Amino acid sequence: MRKQNQLPGSRKGWAFSQRELATLTGVGRSVISRYERGDLTPSARTLMALEVIFGHCGRRLFPFLHHEIEEAVMRRAAKLDEALRHATDPVSRRKLSLLSAMVKRGISAEPA
Repeated sequence: MRKQNQLPGSRKGWAFSQRELATLTGVGRSVISRYERGDLTPSARTLMALEVIFGHCGRRLFPFLHHEIEEAVMRRAAKLDEALRHATDPVSRRKLSLLSAMVKRGISAEPA
């Protein structure tokens, strides 16, 4: 399944060719093409390079990727929350505080 992203629009909006963007990011032109088609997910290094180039966070450039990662992390956080739920020691309470903040951030980031 191809995954839609904002990379082609950002690249074309600044009048860069795929080859020029490849040069800036340090990957091949065909890799840029595969990112744009949604056939390939960028590495963390490439994603950060794209953030530097366009001034947009990875979440904006590749919303599907952010959504996939967020869902996976939140599933794991729910399991950890369950395991820590009845703990009363300060370290566990601190961890639960972060898990709670994660849930609040996730809820506030959802579209209305």
